[in-house]
Amino acid sequence: MPKENSNEWPLNDAFGICRQTILPVYRKPTVDSALVTQLLFGECYQVLAVTEDRTWYRIFNEDSRIGGWISSKSIKEINSLDYQKFLNQDYQIVTSPIAAIEYMGTNVYLLPGSRLHFSDLELFNWQDHIGFTGSVRSHAIKADRDQLVDIALKYINAPWQPGGRSIFGVDEQLGFALIYSIAGYTWNSVYLPGRIIPINHVKPGDLIIFHHQYSNQDHFGIYLGMEEVLWMDNKMKVSDLNEWETYLKNQKSEEVVFTARSVFKKDG
Repeated sequence: MPKENSNEWPLNDAFGICRQTILPVYRKPTVDSALVTQLLFGECYQVLAVTEDRTWYRIFNEDSRIGGWISSKSIKEINSLDYQKFLNQDYQIVTSPIAAIEYMGTNVYLLPGSRLHFSDLELFNWQDHIGFTGSVRSHAIKADRDQLVDIALKYINAPWQPGGRSIFGVDEQLGFALIYSIAGYTWNSVYLPGRIIPINHVKPGDLIIFHHQYSNQDHFGIYLGMEEVLWMDNKMKVSDLNEWETYLKNQKSEEVVFTARSVFKKDG
């Protein structure tokens, strides 16, 4: 039975996986709705409901803790065992700006953050086996500071796009969360990554947060070293740390707070 006062039918134990380059997720079951987020190739989701005409499915991505609607044309169902395996076992995560994989007899282009569910423990050369070109890293191995900075710098000049998660258009919070995810660290809509550190103790790869107390809004930057920070304006850009702080303070007349977080060990 459909949910009361709703045009959607609930689904139980239904799961899916993204099998296209980018999968848009909308706030409402219409392409005129706002873009909530995007899924990348290999990312999995729970399927929670379907519209009465079965043209839209409401999904939830466990990694990001974000849900929304996708078109029925994009649904690729998997069983619950595969879903749990894909979430809990190691996988390869794409790091090159553009990669490609042979899938269903044709090439699918992959963006940074896309997932290939093959572990470093596989007994065959999975890259040759699936016709993959590009660079990847094992998600189970945490990136060090230099590696995280290298991942972050691939997003320089990516334009601002609400809900975007790619080098062709990126949402501020989703974009920074994706960078840390590629590096092997958890950042979702509920929890920020790592631990709080003194702002004057930041090292390359640490996250700097500009919090606007009146509107309860955050802006993010990744410290790159040499007094430089990667941040989002109308695009991802690198600026002098002091210039960035001054710019943000001038944009907000109300009280603001700078904090910092690190995902690395205290001696890292």
